[in-house]
Amino acid sequence: MVHVLVTLTPNPHASEAAENYKKRAVAIRDEYGAEVVLRMHTKERLLGSFEEESIRILKFPSVEHVRGWLTDPRYLEVLPFRDQAYRKVTITVLED
Repeated sequence: MVHVLVTLTPNPHASEAAENYKKRAVAIRDEYGAEVVLRMHTKERLLGSFEEESIRILKFPSVEHVRGWLTDPRYLEVLPFRDQAYRKVTITVLED
């Protein structure tokens, strides 16, 4: 198993693009064995300049599954919606 940190900074003016992205991207992601471990939204910043508003920790069977998801041709088709919906997206593989 491998954990993945996803951070998102939404574009508040692109809710329709966000819905289109989520509807299609989540289904593709889940085909690669993803499980949502944690889904949180930023409430208050106490120190520093972390601009992301939404944080996800996902669990995948392997790094190859993560790479498969991110390079799947169907996922690549929805990237324009993601790019409209979010000002910033990071996807990071974590290790113990």
